[in-house]
Amino acid sequence: MTLKVGLIGAGGFGTIHLLGYVRNPNCKLVAIASRTEEHARKAAERFDIPNIYGGVDSWERMIKNEELDIISICTPNYLHALTVLKAIDKNLHILCEKPIAISHKELNEIESKLKNKKLIFFTSFQKRYNPIFPLIKNVIDEMVLGKIILVRYYFSHYGPYKSWKPLSKEKWFFDSEKAGGGVLLDLGVHCIDILRYLIGEYDKVNGINYNTSCINMSYEDNCNVLFRFKNDALGLISVSWCNEPSETIEVFGSKGYLKIDLGKKYSVSYGPRTIKRNELIKKIINYKRSGDIAQYHLIDHFINCIVENKQESPNFEDGKRAVEFVLEAYSLKE
Repeated sequence: MTLKVGLIGAGGFGTIHLLGYVRNPNCKLVAIASRTEEHARKAAERFDIPNIYGGVDSWERMIKNEELDIISICTPNYLHALTVLKAIDKNLHILCEKPIAISHKELNEIESKLKNKKLIFFTSFQKRYNPIFPLIKNVIDEMVLGKIILVRYYFSHYGPYKSWKPLSKEKWFFDSEKAGGGVLLDLGVHCIDILRYLIGEYDKVNGINYNTSCINMSYEDNCNVLFRFKNDALGLISVSWCNEPSETIEVFGSKGYLKIDLGKKYSVSYGPRTIKRNELIKKIINYKRSGDIAQYHLIDHFINCIVENKQESPNFEDGKRAVEFVLEAYSLKE
């Protein structure tokens, strides 16, 4: 099967998507759209993409004119839902960068259109494809730590345009109307998605505190969110655009705890010491990074679901719940 792919957004994230598609034997890149035509042309030359669309309405013209099977959406946040809705109308399978929407209204519109379609929708939560998370999930599911009482997830980097070099001159991340939120909508959606995968569905957001510390913007660049899962475990997510790159996850249960530093210097601490004899804990202690690119695995999974006509996670519901979590937290700011 050869699936014809069109990509919208020729920046850094778009390039990662293109690298994933070009290595999949079931895919053929046929069109690319970007507000800046020069960026689209450079990507087209690199990846041998025959059809190029440039300009503000490039994404609309591409969806209208091309005979596609798949659309990959790597635009600024405010265009995600608009593009998704057009893609659904054209019966295209969709891979959308996070957040898939920036309002309840947009989420409801997408859900309403999707429910009567047999389309595969993936939210680009590539962190799920980090091999460490299934290992942590096995420890939790097998009750090695007992009943889970509390989880904490911390995720930070230097912020947009410092942690990566942008192609676009427009700093839309700091425009409240185009971004739809701050660091919580950017990094926090990854954290809640992983915690939903590990622990289960969250029930209620209980509190938020936040600062605008290092970036001149109206939304937060540092944030803590307190919440509760439906199984009664407590959760804390802390995210920042103002610190050294860091990512840690801590899981506390009635029989023990596990703390994992997911940064450059992977490390594990645990207690009581006796749990190190458990085979599942040993796998986490002895885990070695493979160097694989998580986004490539996500794209392979997405394509496989299309070929086999089956919807799996990370799907629309996963993307929706992550945005709803952020919007619920934001509602507590007022």
